Amino acid sequence: MLEVLRHRGPDDEGLASSGAATLGARRLAIIDLARGHQPMASEDGRVVAVQNGELYNFREVREALAVRGHRFTTDNDTEVIPHAYEEWGDAFVERLRGMFAIALWDAGRERLVLARDRLGKKPLAYAVTDGGIAFASELQALLTLPIDRAVDDEALRAYLTFGYIDAPRTAFRAIRKVRPGTVVAIARGAVTEQVYWRPTFTPKLALSEDEALERLRTTLTEAVRVRLISDVPLGVFLSGGLDSSTIVALMAQASAGPVRTFAVGFSDESYSELRYARLVAERFGTEHHELVVEPAANDVLPRLVRHLGEPFADSSIVPSFHVAQAARRHVTVALNGDGGDELFAGYDRYRAAALAARLDRVPRPLRAVAARLARALPAGPHAPALLRRARRFALPLADDAGTRYRSWIGYFDERILGERLRRHAPAPALAIGEGVDGLQELDLTSYLPGDLLVKMDIATMAASLEGRSPFLDHEVVDLVNRLPARLKLRGGRSKHLLRRLMAGVLPDEILARRKMGFVMPVAEWVRGPLRPMVTDLLLDGPDRGFVDREEARRVVREHLDGRVDRTRQVWALLMLELWSREVVERPAEVRVLAR
Repeated sequence: MLEVLRHRGPDDEGLASSGAATLGARRLAIIDLARGHQPMASEDGRVVAVQNGELYNFREVREALAVRGHRFTTDNDTEVIPHAYEEWGDAFVERLRGMFAIALWDAGRERLVLARDRLGKKPLAYAVTDGGIAFASELQALLTLPIDRAVDDEALRAYLTFGYIDAPRTAFRAIRKVRPGTVVAIARGAVTEQVYWRPTFTPKLALSEDEALERLRTTLTEAVRVRLISDVPLGVFLSGGLDSSTIVALMAQASAGPVRTFAVGFSDESYSELRYARLVAERFGTEHHELVVEPAANDVLPRLVRHLGEPFADSSIVPSFHVAQAARRHVTVALNGDGGDELFAGYDRYRAAALAARLDRVPRPLRAVAARLARALPAGPHAPALLRRARRFALPLADDAGTRYRSWIGYFDERILGERLRRHAPAPALAIGEGVDGLQELDLTSYLPGDLLVKMDIATMAASLEGRSPFLDHEVVDLVNRLPARLKLRGGRSKHLLRRLMAGVLPDEILARRKMGFVMPVAEWVRGPLRPMVTDLLLDGPDRGFVDREEARRVVREHLDGRVDRTRQVWALLMLELWSREVVERPAEVRVLAR
């Protein structure tokens, strides 16, 4: 298992046995390079812990524990974990500020504790079998064991809808993910689960806009500052968007020397944001590095699929991995702007939901007519982007809020399902709370941990790089969630308060530009350099029963022929087939040897 996870920790390997348990860890050395060897134990050795992640307030926690008589021998964050558990029990996680996946063995009680950070930045999965309990950061480590490899058909059905598999499910029935903000305890075969944090949007803070602005400035600046704690070089991913540019600006204010920035672009200028990244790099005098990604995804994809361990449809994992590789040549830690869209209502769907809520006052039959008329709008790859967005917005206008959301972010409807997946009941209707808050809560608890944070963790750790996300500091999240929606979405424009915060700090072009997202020219790649792979796997490959064969071929041919832009759907099907070949069919011992 440790050999499979070597990329997550190339600097050190540790094993410790205590009673019925053996814990192992691979270490990427960031804090106290000489003495940070894991696993780490309490003074009497009865509590042993391993951790993937960083605790930014470990020194404050250590001071509180030292007052209570606990003794420490390192300046490493993991050492506080067994002591904190001894002092506060399972509630110790509530005192931690950071990103973490923690496994802790309490030998005295023969009890395993698995804990995951509040937002789900670090992954953690486990399996309870007749032969015992196993846990790991990636599914591929668990699959080296004789665990039942039966596929979870309901999880695959969810994947074909959303493009990812939400916790606690995985693509395998025997393996579960620990949910974000949750502690799972296993003792003598009994499994208990306790949620210690969820995003809270009420009560709203009674602050003026200027007061909210100052609170945001203080809290976000501190979140960046604590993420600069490192005994190794660090930098930041810079896309040229508002979120990553904000992090660069705050890093520049807090750093004694120039900030190292890393940007990725494409030879197709219509997809490239390098021009905007350069504006920010020049403004703050950063040590700037650029990488132009060419369509070599056929070499990278099988590797990423093995790291993921289950199908995953977000194509931006490819450029994310490339920029992580480029950054790793210079730094060991990279900050990023993840979370800005979820906190400040940055996606188009927030504006669309606000408009659709107003249109809900129109009688449903009239909305149904508008939806039918929208089908006449062009959907081809050469159609104006504005018309394609209008079509996607209008098609579900007659539906409820949950169905609309699923339509806006989803990949496939029921027609794609193969016979084996049709046997399962459809997923229940999405329950979305009122207004912007309701949509943000759904994104923070599902899309963010299920898609974006998986992408960032796998892409960075595959390159042996640690990614840090200041916007997702739980104190920033708690503050912004309790601000009124008018400070986020105003007059059809998103991120109102964040734009005010950075006015006069960032170049005007960055503040004024429309969100582009981390997109890449997948449509052209699929029709060009990746076409042989797509044809081989999706048109000529085997029928596995997951998808309706004819429907899948229709989708692929429409895209390859240039009739309709089916980029997202083709990519989702490609990742499903690659997962079947690279993970399900490949024996565990071959995967280890073929790294």
